[in-house]
Amino acid sequence: MKYSITDKRELSNSEIKFLTHLFEKEKSEWTNLIGNLKVIARCGCEKCPTIIFGKTLESEIQKGKLMIDYVGKGENGELIGISVLGTNQMPTELEFYSIDGESDITKIPKIDTLKSN
Repeated sequence: MKYSITDKRELSNSEIKFLTHLFEKEKSEWTNLIGNLKVIARCGCEKCPTIIFGKTLESEIQKGKLMIDYVGKGENGELIGISVLGTNQMPTELEFYSIDGESDITKIPKIDTLKSN
């Protein structure tokens, strides 16, 4: 599987709400960046909602380090790991993964299920 595939677009409303919630709780200095973030790629699995950010649609993928680590629940109660990777300047990736490795994660978990890890 490729690490990522190209997906150049603006953030969706649900992604904006999700990021706003996480940043307000954990990294408030990033909250004002949300309006300028662009999606430049998505996970190579092509199923999960993991997205990679850039400042422009033409940005190169940047490697980030773990900045925010959360857990949420999917529609069927499955545990979903949520990681925001980034640099000191900006977030670079919003990753979603199955904690037990058994579930297919295809949707962003509901905000009210989120807990800091």
